[in-house]
Amino acid sequence: MNFSVDPHIFEKFPGVAIGVLIISDMVNSRKVEEITSLLRKEEIRQKEILPQAELGSLPEIAIWRTVYKQFGSNPHDFRSSVEALLRRAKTGKPLPEINPLVDCYNYISLKYHLPVGAEDLDAIQGDIALTFANGSESGVALGYEKEESPDPGEVIYKDDVGFICRKWNWREADRTKIRPETTSAVFVIEKAPIVERAILDSALVEAKALVTSYLQAKCEIMVLEGNQ
Repeated sequence: MNFSVDPHIFEKFPGVAIGVLIISDMVNSRKVEEITSLLRKEEIRQKEILPQAELGSLPEIAIWRTVYKQFGSNPHDFRSSVEALLRRAKTGKPLPEINPLVDCYNYISLKYHLPVGAEDLDAIQGDIALTFANGSESGVALGYEKEESPDPGEVIYKDDVGFICRKWNWREADRTKIRPETTSAVFVIEKAPIVERAILDSALVEAKALVTSYLQAKCEIMVLEGNQ
């Protein structure tokens, strides 16, 4: 299996970097109190530190709104995953506990203000690509029931079957979602153009430490960017 980024992504959005953890032999079927505790503490911290003003005042959120507009999606109708998490944190309403890996990526996303997601590698068919949709890549988005297709020109992650995440990081496909029985996964952290590379690196290192320590997984880090 290959994981690639269309070179035109880096041309249109210079400075983007995609951090990837390849996870194997993971135990995701039991509750991990340590990860849950990290998530709850981070939710409280974010509620305290987030600006009273609209989240668009944060440069790391505003840039994703700009990116969404550049590929033709209205950022007020479709919010980046990190903006959606931070909006919830501002309300003080805790996120639901899904499973340890999902709770882990929500924690990392909240702490570093970066979009983070993961897919079950055993549900992936063929190769993974971050690219521009042609409109034929179908699938059922997480939380939805009907099959749909992305808009032509929309940025998506896809495999040989269809999309696995729409609008870059808005909504993942139900088909490849992380389940308690998931043992192998690809864990993705996305750096927008204005974000310092050091922030991405720190997020990757912490994510790997959590996954290896608490989920007993093997984990390899890679970063895809314009020159690689």
